[in-house]
Amino acid sequence: MLQTEQIALIQRAMALIDSKGSERGEPASSPVERYIDPVRYQREIEMLFRRYPLALCPSASLPNEGDSLAIDVAGLPLLVVRGADGRIHAFVNACRHRGARLRPPGASSQRVLVCPYHSWTYGLDGALRGRPHGEDFPNAPSPDCTLARVPAAEALGFVWVVPRLVGQGSDARLDLDGWLGRFGADLRSWGYDGWVPFHQREFQNAANWKIPFEANLETYHFQYAHRNSIAHMFYDNLLLADHDRQHHRIFLPKRSIESLRDTPTDQWQAGPHSNIIYFFFPATFILHEGDHANAFTVLPESPDRSRVLATTLIPEMPKTEKSVNYWRKNIESFWGALDEDFALGVSAQSTLASGANEVLYFGAAEWCSARFHRDVEEAIAPGA
Repeated sequence: MLQTEQIALIQRAMALIDSKGSERGEPASSPVERYIDPVRYQREIEMLFRRYPLALCPSASLPNEGDSLAIDVAGLPLLVVRGADGRIHAFVNACRHRGARLRPPGASSQRVLVCPYHSWTYGLDGALRGRPHGEDFPNAPSPDCTLARVPAAEALGFVWVVPRLVGQGSDARLDLDGWLGRFGADLRSWGYDGWVPFHQREFQNAANWKIPFEANLETYHFQYAHRNSIAHMFYDNLLLADHDRQHHRIFLPKRSIESLRDTPTDQWQAGPHSNIIYFFFPATFILHEGDHANAFTVLPESPDRSRVLATTLIPEMPKTEKSVNYWRKNIESFWGALDEDFALGVSAQSTLASGANEVLYFGAAEWCSARFHRDVEEAIAPGA
């Protein structure tokens, strides 16, 4: 982020602190059907999760030629591979012979991709390289049996994929710079393209995929849900928000920001005195914490269940035990608070089918959560 923009954000925050205010929008409501209706859920899969980039894993977790990750996303079995050209390629994890999965879920490394069923063999570029008794398949020419390709690219230290098939011969590249926009440029300016994963976590979440983002796009809950963890570090119900299309940048000033009042503005740095949330539509969250980032992507698995892929990125791997302990403490603090959010989201999901509520409410201070829902609604509307 440019120094001038950091100064402007800090000045906005100090003005709100002085006035004991916060940035607010219009109150809104969210029908409970949004979280439990299976027909709507399928529409979200097709019109959101098959159309927009999702950060699936750190780039540095696939460092070498042949490194791969097999993962199911929005009902599509994917295989993400580091090619001989150094680029990331993504395919549907299905042999073109009889459809068996080439790799089981998880990470692996191999020079070629071999189907365990009949040993059809593919290069890291997805091209069919060989098959036993190939002469028996005049009806399936090798060029027609290239693995089904999926759009993929790298940015901000992550591999991003759009889980949809690309037609034979079509371009599978993604314009991530264009999609991530000015907020992606913020993170790139801090060196994210070279940051590496210190910690990764994956877990099941018994709640609709939208619920974690509702919590993390507002601070109304901080003083209550996080009273025993991080609440003391932040002001009550205070945030600043900027938007670039459907993406959010939310600035959460810490109480330590007061120390900057006696410091020349050209020395101001936002990182030590704030959390900055970057939400990239539809389902990737990056929390910039100055010298590191905590990120997660939420993948839907059913109307009332989702899966969370989480990573802590740092500038370089620690070389001393002191550094290791520093990062471990940061991770414990982050997940100590986030686990509180996820638990409350599961609690909310568990009541939604009871009939007690027909709608859920967002107050004026929760306007970014309401905006997120508005953007979802616009994206899945008929004709979108």
